[in-house]
Amino acid sequence: MTVTPNDPAGVSVEPKEKEIAPNQTLQLKATVSTATADQTVKWRTANSAVATVNDTGLVTGVAAGETTVTATSVAGGQEASCAVTVQGIVLNDKSVTIREGNNYNLGYKIYGASIKNNTIEWTSSEPSIVRVDNGYLYGLAQGTATITAKVNGTSYSTTCEVKVERNTADIITASVDAGAPLNFSTIQSKIQTQSTNVLGRSLSYISGLSIATSQGTLYYRYQTDSDTGAGIGTGERYYVSPSLGQMAISDIYFVPKADFSGTAVINYTGYADGTTFFQGTIEITVAQLQEIAYSTTGQKAVQFSVDDFNRMCRSRTGRDINYVMFAQPTSSQGALYYGYISAQNFGSKVDEAKQYRRNGSPSLSEVYFVPSGSYTGDVIITYTAYDVNGDSFRGRVKVRVSQSSASGDLNYSISQGGRLTLSDDDFNSLSKSITGYNLDYVRFTLPSSSEGALYYNYTSSTNYDSKVADSKSYYRSSAPYLRRVTFVAASNYTGTVSLDFTAWDVKGNQFSGIVEIAVGEIKRGDVRYSTHEGVKVTFDDNDFNSVCKELTGGTLKYVRFTLPDSSEGTLYYNYNNGDYDSRVTASKSYYRSSSPYLDKVTFVPKSGFTGTVSIEFVGYNTDDVRFDGTVEIGVDSGGEQIAYTVRYGGTVTFNDSDFDSFSEYMTGNRLRYVRFELPSSSKGTLYYDYNDGDFDSKVTETKSYYRTTSPYLEKVTFVPADGFAGTVSIDFTGWSTNNEKFEGTVDITVSAPAGPSLITYSTSYAPVTFKAQDFINACSARGVGSLKSVQFTPPSTSVGRLYYRYSSVGMSGTEVRSGTTYYPDNTPNLSEVCFVPKLGYQGTVTISYTGTDSNGNTYQGQIQITVQPSTYSKYFSDLYNYSWAVQSVDFLYENGVVSGTGAGTYGPSLAISRGDFMLMLCRAFNLQSSSAANFPDVPAGSYYAQAIQTARSLGIASGYPDGGFHPQNPVSRQDAMVFLKRAMQAAGWSLGSGSSSLLNGFSDGAQVADYAKDAVATMISYGVLTGTSNGTLAPNTQMTRAEMAVVLARVLTM
Repeated sequence: MTVTPNDPAGVSVEPKEKEIAPNQTLQLKATVSTATADQTVKWRTANSAVATVNDTGLVTGVAAGETTVTATSVAGGQEASCAVTVQGIVLNDKSVTIREGNNYNLGYKIYGASIKNNTIEWTSSEPSIVRVDNGYLYGLAQGTATITAKVNGTSYSTTCEVKVERNTADIITASVDAGAPLNFSTIQSKIQTQSTNVLGRSLSYISGLSIATSQGTLYYRYQTDSDTGAGIGTGERYYVSPSLGQMAISDIYFVPKADFSGTAVINYTGYADGTTFFQGTIEITVAQLQEIAYSTTGQKAVQFSVDDFNRMCRSRTGRDINYVMFAQPTSSQGALYYGYISAQNFGSKVDEAKQYRRNGSPSLSEVYFVPSGSYTGDVIITYTAYDVNGDSFRGRVKVRVSQSSASGDLNYSISQGGRLTLSDDDFNSLSKSITGYNLDYVRFTLPSSSEGALYYNYTSSTNYDSKVADSKSYYRSSAPYLRRVTFVAASNYTGTVSLDFTAWDVKGNQFSGIVEIAVGEIKRGDVRYSTHEGVKVTFDDNDFNSVCKELTGGTLKYVRFTLPDSSEGTLYYNYNNGDYDSRVTASKSYYRSSSPYLDKVTFVPKSGFTGTVSIEFVGYNTDDVRFDGTVEIGVDSGGEQIAYTVRYGGTVTFNDSDFDSFSEYMTGNRLRYVRFELPSSSKGTLYYDYNDGDFDSKVTETKSYYRTTSPYLEKVTFVPADGFAGTVSIDFTGWSTNNEKFEGTVDITVSAPAGPSLITYSTSYAPVTFKAQDFINACSARGVGSLKSVQFTPPSTSVGRLYYRYSSVGMSGTEVRSGTTYYPDNTPNLSEVCFVPKLGYQGTVTISYTGTDSNGNTYQGQIQITVQPSTYSKYFSDLYNYSWAVQSVDFLYENGVVSGTGAGTYGPSLAISRGDFMLMLCRAFNLQSSSAANFPDVPAGSYYAQAIQTARSLGIASGYPDGGFHPQNPVSRQDAMVFLKRAMQAAGWSLGSGSSSLLNGFSDGAQVADYAKDAVATMISYGVLTGTSNGTLAPNTQMTRAEMAVVLARVLTM
């Protein structure tokens, strides 16, 4: 090709590299040679988001980063470039989502050589939501915060939006029959799903299981009531896949209490590992226990019916009953007897250990209940029944005991246009009170059509089987059933309807009676309460009883509620400091004199709600006369609260003047005494007269603590549970000096313990061995407990690796894993953990760890290691122009891989021979072989003979066509990569095939020989080979000793 004077010979750009600020401009100058050539060039930037360039070569900084601005000759196509760095800081993430209790390392990069060593100032817009410490984010509470990173000494800053999500799982629901156990194997998959949903990780185990004892009990490997297995411990771990000696989730059983029905609430904590966890709740609906019901009056005995128990057994197990075992009721209510004859001869008391049989002796038909002389109300008798196959179930008998009456009448009341379904229990009780035997059947005299009508199987005015006929019998135990007879009042009728009837008992004895139904308008009345925001209100049955007496003239029997809107609050049964037996349901009755009790119903306002809540209710008196009403509760914002704050590990003794002020605020009168609802033992305990671990007694819920007399309120102390930090709310009920009752809450905030001190190290490139004493001191800085153990979160491999018992590159020990525990005074020991920086890395490495102290508490800590490579070699004097290779050469020298060329020199620019490279590979990877075969041109006594012999036997070294290895020849860069990959594979490294497309990123990528393409591409993909200073691979160029050191050091610290 002939070059004329007017043809461009090349292009140059000045300056070749430059550092500018955002919005700063830089004028580049492009020169086309020769001078007579067309000087026109076109400008372009590799990344316009970092810097832009116009047609004249004027560069403007946009944002932090690096880009290349290139000038291209229009006439000849030649190119030259300027490397432009725009100063600033860039975070690896613009937005991050973490969960409460979790943490995250926010990486960054500073651009600009003049500021790259400046420190970073980290701030959080919401430190109560996200705390930041040297770029390490800690999720504290649900919400969003902006994290700002500012380069100190400059105006450069950037931000990251951090969202913290709750680590609370959705409620898991299940249901069981009354008294039937629930095996956790049926809900284990649901718990595992919650772990995946909340943590994004698989469930390992659950712990912290708890349930109110009034609802039931948790057992491990429950079989029967007589073989319950072991109790569940709140501190025990129950695994998805247990190893030897571990307990399984699938062996957990929930057994409802015999007389419980409603919603049972089980709390648990799920763990994906020892530190990543979520809180969960299981709500189990326990079906209403089917009852066998009887009624009696005075002290008349009630004979149990075998048919009743057999019918119940068939509904529960599908088979006939074999025998029953009873639990005696409270003696004040009455007792069970066997073989009752008369009021003068009760027979013998039923033995709770005996089996009363359907067929055989002792016979179930000879069991009687005899009420105590003064008792009226419902008596609950629990039993365990066994069918003919040996399967068991638990049940109960309810006996309603009323005052003696000579009348054969039954009395009811309904509203105008209402309806009443007759109770066969009421007729059966009447039969027993008159004849002493169970009812068989009844016949009715029909009412006037102006009063209403009797129907059979009535559901609506257009849906019923038939009208009742006066000639037809309605039976207690067979069809047509008495319990399906309904009276429907005429729409415009009010007054009293009298239904005459004739009845027969099972012995054929006949008696007569009247069903009187009062039909009238339903009266209404109100019950009013007031409270403060967030303070509960427990209903007083006397308030409802007063309304009942005013409206109906009778004593209250029970009440049913229409539930309030959830935005206003919730009704609970047996509520105590956040724990409760069940939520109140609209279908359930709450009684004045029997369980479930009306005075155990509590309204808890929703957090933040103020205003008036109206809760509708329906009540009945003891004569079954209905009345309606409304509970109105005024919830104001409050102006007086009792709150304490205590340091972690401290105690709080109550100040009676705080409670006195609250009493005056609520009632206008001074305080007399207070009763407390006890907090959960997982949060703490209330003691009386507590002094540094000694105390007179634990506070009880039934005991009053007085302002002016003993036991004194000012001697009540709250002691937080070990490991508890947060806020505990303790509800209390107080009485003023004029005996006015009020309720309130004591909020106690226990501050979290101080964090551990930061552990710091520094190095230029050498491995850093940890010191156990540093971890002991960091734990002690918390002020709570001494160090027991540590688990590490290994850092990114881009900065280095953690090893246990590392001694050199050939003896690196084992790599540290996140699940391994290390001890300060045992094996594996903390002082044998070592951090090996990745060669070439410069900056600060942050390694997180989880510590466990002697109290069993866990905490999060950090180790910071500053890696600042030296530009001068500690061993060789000729590396002053090779700062990029200094740390690699010194690292390999210290590990016995390389040696110098004599007189304190290394010879960095010298080409490395093929024989020397084999020697370096064998030293680096500790390669050995017993083979004696070698190449003919390798002298047997040469210093590299054994290495080449080993490399040949392991398939690393290959010869030339002449059969020789040519050990003195320089090794080319591409051959070095081939040898290096083979050596890594021989040492046990698992390396994939390199993609040849990686070679296309270099202008001379096509010059790589076919046999070397895979190895070169593999080393590019691992960051081992990065190209020369002018961006080429130079595959056929000799590899220098400096280049060899960098490549080997990168591999050995990967």
